[in-house]
Amino acid sequence: MQIPGTNLQSINSTVFIMIKNLIHFGTKLTHCLTPLHWWGIAILLVIIRQATQVWLDGLYVDSQFPVPFYIGQTTFNAEELKGYYAVLLEKGTLGKYFWVQMADYLFMVTVFVSFFALMTAVYRSLPEIKWLKSVAWAMIFIAPTAALFDAAENIVSFFFIANPSDFADWLVHPYSSFAVIKFAIFIIAYLWAIAGLLISLIGFLVKRFQS
Repeated sequence: MQIPGTNLQSINSTVFIMIKNLIHFGTKLTHCLTPLHWWGIAILLVIIRQATQVWLDGLYVDSQFPVPFYIGQTTFNAEELKGYYAVLLEKGTLGKYFWVQMADYLFMVTVFVSFFALMTAVYRSLPEIKWLKSVAWAMIFIAPTAALFDAAENIVSFFFIANPSDFADWLVHPYSSFAVIKFAIFIIAYLWAIAGLLISLIGFLVKRFQS
């Protein structure tokens, strides 16, 4: 006879072990290179991400979606979004827009790895101040999730593409929510990277003058 709650306890234990292993792996990975190496990797990956963004923007323009992507993604208005898809149907470019969404997954990969490298570079460069290091460590895991929310948003968009004139109105809420969270993480990650770089440079200069 199965004891009630045994499966739940087993699942909780498995999740805890997975999180613990992930943190352990992250710790080893972030310390396998010097801060300078991480900055080099981060800069290279950010350049690759920006090049991918330019390529993706070109595909988006070619699809003739009637508004910039950030407006369409954050509308929270089903009728408005259906109007945008009506334009694609009228112009016969819905198929092109589908491939834009598929190509976006390549961009997501570049976002994930570049944010991981950038946040790791900041973490490794900061002075040994406990609260700063704690924030930086959290950002190593938070920033790359922008790509995961982008992926979730894209999955919802395929329901729109499959039925552009009559999709369920409620779908626009998770769709736009994922997009807003994604953009928020982008903004927070960029601001943190700038702040972290400045703090690291100031800490380095202070050490030089004190020595």
